[in-house]
Amino acid sequence: MKMLRNFSLLLSLLSLTLLWSACIKTEFDEPPVGGVVVELTPNKTIKALKALHLTPGGFDRITDDIIIGGEVVMDDRSGNYYKTIVIQDETGGIEVKFNDASLYGSYPVGRKIYIRCQDLLLTDYNGLTQLIGSTVEQGGVLEDVGITEAQARLKVVGGAYSTSPVAPKVVNITSINADMISTYIRLEDVQFITADTGKTWADPVTQFSLNRTIEDCDKRQLVIRTSGFADFAGQKTPGKNGAIEGVLGVFGSTYQLFIRNADAAAGMTADRCASTGQGTVVDISSIRAGFSGTTTVVPSGKKIRGIVISDRAGNNLNNRNIYLQDGTAGIVVRFSAAHSYNLGDEIEVNVSGQELSEFNGLMQVNNVPLANSLGLAAGKSVTPRVVTVAQLNANFNAWESTLVQIENASITGGTTLSGSRTVNDGSGSITMFTQTTATFSGNPVPANAVKVTAIVSDFNGKQIILRNASDIQ
Repeated sequence: MKMLRNFSLLLSLLSLTLLWSACIKTEFDEPPVGGVVVELTPNKTIKALKALHLTPGGFDRITDDIIIGGEVVMDDRSGNYYKTIVIQDETGGIEVKFNDASLYGSYPVGRKIYIRCQDLLLTDYNGLTQLIGSTVEQGGVLEDVGITEAQARLKVVGGAYSTSPVAPKVVNITSINADMISTYIRLEDVQFITADTGKTWADPVTQFSLNRTIEDCDKRQLVIRTSGFADFAGQKTPGKNGAIEGVLGVFGSTYQLFIRNADAAAGMTADRCASTGQGTVVDISSIRAGFSGTTTVVPSGKKIRGIVISDRAGNNLNNRNIYLQDGTAGIVVRFSAAHSYNLGDEIEVNVSGQELSEFNGLMQVNNVPLANSLGLAAGKSVTPRVVTVAQLNANFNAWESTLVQIENASITGGTTLSGSRTVNDGSGSITMFTQTTATFSGNPVPANAVKVTAIVSDFNGKQIILRNASDIQ
């Protein structure tokens, strides 16, 4: 009988095991799209909450029982944000800072978030309003502290996951305003300026954050700010025109766009802006030929196109000037403000109605608005004209503002390159001038014969100027 009872017990256990096994799912469900049912009702909009920050650069404690709600439009998944999310409702958006990282696990883009704001604080970072948890004194100065894990359990409630996350508001650069700060926007028909085309978003080696600049076809610009810790920091910016999406920020008076990841610029696939306005591209030589000897105005309908042969990184020229050369000649273009064109950039400049004059003997198109210029391509080069110093002196006016190369040359007149030095190749001599601000001004004068590549210039007399240290070989 004992054996029978044991056998019956075994059958019962086996049946229960089979029944329990039949109930087990071998594949787990995805989290429900609807998320968590939240019984919280916001009683203040995000815009109204931000209006309670009355102490710029300081801290305002929230004493009322305020509840806000919004959808996450930026998280820290890519590393472009750190310990911070941005939430947005129909009235605006706000940065919410935490004391912990990897927030995207709990508060990913597209999730609804509710925050009980009482006893939290409002502050700002150079004009960017933020919601934080508390403060701590460091060296006699109050510093912000993000919402701690303990605070988050009491104050922050994650709600539903949206099936259609907040769509970006389509804007243009001129329509951006303070109400859009910390909201998700989309800019169309924009492109990176030539100087920032094909460059890394940030510095992945030093992990320094960097600014890159986009522009529309009217040359209006906006900064793109990227953290060196972003997982796409080492990827290259696109070279074409199109759309880019991100969260708008501000630093002082400068608007900045922060993108979620490199896919935010996936829409930049169209041809770049192709015009600086009405006019016909003419040879630089024809512009030079129109100079009367005194200040002249370039006739209307004229544009020039060429390759930048000066190197602003070498810092051996004014930051408003470039030397531009095409297949016929070269000329200095002096802009009305500091430019961002680099050595090897191909650009177009509308010179219609601009002043054509000389500055200490050097011909220039003067005070040209930056909006009159357009970057077309980067990484171009001009082959220098190989000449003797005697040939250079004989053809100086025709070759002014072009690139030349002098072989078997000696450099004398000092121990470093800074200042006026003399270049002699046996056929003659010419002055080489290097500004003290040049990055290579302290380099020693070579003791042996060298090959010198330089720009033909003029400062009340014939001279040549180096672009960078590698111009001496």
